[in-house]
Amino acid sequence: MRLRSVLAALLVATASVTAVAAEPAANSAATLIARADKYWTEGKLDKAGESFAAAVAAEPKSGTALLRLAGFQLSQLEISKSVATYRQAITLEPANSRAWIGMGLAYLHSGDTELARAAFDEAIRVDPARKESLQPLLAKLDARSH
Repeated sequence: MRLRSVLAALLVATASVTAVAAEPAANSAATLIARADKYWTEGKLDKAGESFAAAVAAEPKSGTALLRLAGFQLSQLEISKSVATYRQAITLEPANSRAWIGMGLAYLHSGDTELARAAFDEAIRVDPARKESLQPLLAKLDARSH
């Protein structure tokens, strides 16, 4: 009987430790991104930007954190910051088509259609499945250049 009590207590303790370990840390990139998303939805843009930046600071090699920060910066028309952040993401993950597309959009907003086209082309090179979804945008870029 005593052995069962000890085993039960051990199982409860192990389950508690496992549950705590499975939850993201309060300052993990995932937690900070979720917080930033909430702030963004609530229109608390300063806090959203701070939380996205904190997510990158917490995990500087997180492609997800970098992409979310860059996307937020782009949405706020902080184009040069966005380009720099997309560059960081691309440096970490050169085959990330989402990063190349974001870079292309940032360049498009800056008016640099040549660099935008190059970034979109690279997105298609690393992920050919993106070609169909980017085709209308590429056609508009091509029409502008003629």
